[in-house]
Amino acid sequence: MVKRKTIRLFFLAIALLFALPIGWGKVSGLSNWISPFIMLNSVLALKSFVLLNSIGLVLLVAAWFNKRFICKYLCPVGCLFDVMPKRHGQKKSIHLKSIPSIGKWLAISSLFGALFGFPLFIYADPISIFNGFFASLIHLSTLAIIASGAGFLLLLIFQLIFPGVWCKRICPLGGLQLLVSELKSLAYGKKTLTEKIDMGRRFFVGSLVGTAAALFFPFVIKAEKDGAIRPPAFLKPDDSFALCTRCGSCIKACPTKILEQDTRLGFGFLTPVVNYNTAYCLETCNACSVVCPSGAITLFNVNAKSRIIMGKAAVATTDCLLSSRTECDRCKVSCTYKAIYIQEKKGETLILPEVDLHNCVGCGACKVVCPNHCITIVKS
Repeated sequence: MVKRKTIRLFFLAIALLFALPIGWGKVSGLSNWISPFIMLNSVLALKSFVLLNSIGLVLLVAAWFNKRFICKYLCPVGCLFDVMPKRHGQKKSIHLKSIPSIGKWLAISSLFGALFGFPLFIYADPISIFNGFFASLIHLSTLAIIASGAGFLLLLIFQLIFPGVWCKRICPLGGLQLLVSELKSLAYGKKTLTEKIDMGRRFFVGSLVGTAAALFFPFVIKAEKDGAIRPPAFLKPDDSFALCTRCGSCIKACPTKILEQDTRLGFGFLTPVVNYNTAYCLETCNACSVVCPSGAITLFNVNAKSRIIMGKAAVATTDCLLSSRTECDRCKVSCTYKAIYIQEKKGETLILPEVDLHNCVGCGACKVVCPNHCITIVKS
């Protein structure tokens, strides 16, 4: 028992360390990769497998041999629940066995939805919720963003009021591990006929719910106009909004700190958006794609960045210094993609900047250096 508690506390410390927004770069939010729930949703939705997914796969196999292995040893939320102070005189007023295992249903419906590109409950993974809380601490000046950490705080409050209910009955990551244990029992012939029928019913209903949601929700999301600039290689809204776990790893990993959480109410709530107020997207960086555990930001090589479009630069030439015959070429000099050139405008005597839309990727370098703030990045 002491050994297990020591292991749990050790992994809590590791998870906490890499969850903090203190400049870990490409290893930010490293604990997200231990979740086989995120891994399976991502692999099924994207039909692809990256190297770090193997961590979740190995731990899924461990859960086959050791029931709820991740819950017992690795989950930082479960460990926090264990060290939380108990209310004085608290009694077990809730009989856990009387509460249905909702986590199994959440896991099944989410995974079947993922087969059709829409994992329903990937954002409910407790490890992502844990990491997302620390992402919300980056922009303390915005009350709406502080509120984005409420998911983790609600989990702590829920545990205080209903101890054990989240971990043993609601958590989809725990539910997935229970499903693995049930499949193991089924494989070894340890299930009764009644239990087999119950499992079959659960998978049937869960698959229907997941499939129906996966077919319905994308139409709703497409109807929602999303004018925000997103990180490079961020999937189109109907895919990315469903796949994004809201863990905030991309926000913490961004070296120029231009990523923040979208606080507009809608399907994109808490997904990453770009803010070019003080910096731009470096042409030599792919950190956001490396740390994304779900694939909402597709892994890409920095050499491909000239072909990944975030948006397009638009110049309000009437506000440009050149329009008042003041010498300036900052936008042209700052553009490493050679997307801005300065030439005489047709029918006029002025030379003004123009954007080559074929080369522009919307990195924002020109916007940041513009002294008159006459350049904006717009959705392409």
